[in-house]
Amino acid sequence: MPLTRTARWALLLVSLSAAGLAGATRDLFAPDPYMRHVRQLASDDLRGRGNGTPELERAAEYIAAQFRAAGLQPGGTAGSWFQPFDLVTGLNIGEGNVLRLRGGNATVDLEIGRTYYPLSAAAGDGRSPASLERVPLVFGGYGISAPDLRYDDYASIDVKGKAVLAFTHEPQETNADSVFNGAQLSKYSTLLEKSMAARNHGAAMLIVVSDPTHDRDAGAYEGFAQDPQADNYGVPVLRVERSAVEPLLAAWGLDAVAREIDVDLAPRSRPLPDATADYTERLTRIRSTVRNVVGVLQGSDPARASEAVVVGAHYDHLGLGGRSAMNPDLAGQIHNGADDNASGTAAIIEMARVAAGNRERFPRTMVFIAFAGEEIGLLGSAHYVANPTLPLEQTVAMLNLDMVGRANGQVMVSGLDTAPSLSDEMDAAAAEAQGLAIKRFAEGAGVGASDDTSFALKQIPAIGFFSGFHADYHRPGDDWEKVDASGAVEVMTVAYELAARIADGAERPAFVAREAPGGHGSAAAGSGVGGYGAYFGSVPDFGQSDAGVRFSDVRPEGPAGKAGLLAGDVLVEFAGKPIKTLIDFTFALRQHNPGESIEVKYVRDGRTISATVLLTTRP
Repeated sequence: MPLTRTARWALLLVSLSAAGLAGATRDLFAPDPYMRHVRQLASDDLRGRGNGTPELERAAEYIAAQFRAAGLQPGGTAGSWFQPFDLVTGLNIGEGNVLRLRGGNATVDLEIGRTYYPLSAAAGDGRSPASLERVPLVFGGYGISAPDLRYDDYASIDVKGKAVLAFTHEPQETNADSVFNGAQLSKYSTLLEKSMAARNHGAAMLIVVSDPTHDRDAGAYEGFAQDPQADNYGVPVLRVERSAVEPLLAAWGLDAVAREIDVDLAPRSRPLPDATADYTERLTRIRSTVRNVVGVLQGSDPARASEAVVVGAHYDHLGLGGRSAMNPDLAGQIHNGADDNASGTAAIIEMARVAAGNRERFPRTMVFIAFAGEEIGLLGSAHYVANPTLPLEQTVAMLNLDMVGRANGQVMVSGLDTAPSLSDEMDAAAAEAQGLAIKRFAEGAGVGASDDTSFALKQIPAIGFFSGFHADYHRPGDDWEKVDASGAVEVMTVAYELAARIADGAERPAFVAREAPGGHGSAAAGSGVGGYGAYFGSVPDFGQSDAGVRFSDVRPEGPAGKAGLLAGDVLVEFAGKPIKTLIDFTFALRQHNPGESIEVKYVRDGRTISATVLLTTRP
């Protein structure tokens, strides 16, 4: 499950205690067979099931074998169990990477994967320079541009075409009276925000070093070497080891300057005397083929077997950790992902086995899918909805199980707000479990939650089951010994019963669009991207990148819809700025306010079209 889900689970919960009634379904599942799957998938032998690794492929073969043994039929490509697709899984580090900083008579040469690593890299795609020589180096304070807080490190310095050296974190971060809050770090402290601020002010490169108020340099230098990955923010962004550049920081007196900024919150950005930076990037993207695993249980009623209910769970995890882990410094250790998401994968295997033995309960066809690529962007489910086994218009609902291994008496259920007709069915399914509280999320999973999102974006009722975050989330300690097997049995019982009732329902559940977005998932509800400021009224396609932002949906009553944009259009330019990725769109939109008219360009059927979009506030 991606880290971006955290904000979604902070939404208001509406609790419903499941009745402790023993029903026919609850006796169909048992802890031991479930745990055999969990132990296999979360074993050290599978080394964390990282995308692009041989171990993920071994996990796929295991799941396919279990589907076959359960009595399912292959539902993948060309009659196979598998649905392959390509994704970017990392970087190759070539020879000749250079980062050299000069100041006066001092020169510091840094080594990739030891004393520096890229957070943003061109990676051979031509979007930013692969080589910079003798670029003037300037000090950019904390690298923050926050006009709403009346603080801007870029206000009094020209950084166009220059390398900016900036500190991590933010000023006055422990001052409760500061405009930066002081209780917790603001959004402006994130390296993504700093990167886009540098880019928007024309910097050629951003170099980030730990600020002097923290004793420990938290950079994951060796972690990058073991799992090389970097985003592309349109400008190189490099994290440098503080101890390696300490002589230059001391010569320029920058630690003292940072402390002065902390006192009066006055930016002190400045050119650095005789300071330059050289940067040569020799990195190429690694593209790997991964596979969804798809098994089909043909519906028992010929009149309804052409319709499908999808039950899914992702089976990929973080492998040996790296930048997606909660503690990147632990890169190299196996992140087994027992709860995330061997627990959900084992559950759908057992649900498939039981469903195949009780086929009469499933007049509609059941499609069981183990998704790859979830941890790096819901890519497996995005690929499936673009290439479904049964047509999406014949897919009546989707149930997703992600992190259901630590229920301990309760499970969180999302998505019922988009399918209110399933509320009574949910109550009936909950009655089959014993001692399990069902907590409903008022607004569903939302964008960035898990693979149910990909189906919800296609206006298919999508119900997510999730037992909650814990201290081992995205850490090496997420091991099978900590899985609550009896609790998982109760979750499976409820999910299976709900799936059976949907499969046997006289009417397919209607999808009801959310009228008012909130939290991180605002993009899913059409509020634009990122939940900040101006409203665009679009839903991005999370399975597509680097060639513009394709929209899965455009709200007809929203700004983009009124300007003529439609679902399937690909945004390539916004207010004169090229749009390649969702990150580009996010930050382009944040630079503008409700009430502004923005010129955009988008591609439809191979033709580039211009339009004027009047941005508004969120409905």
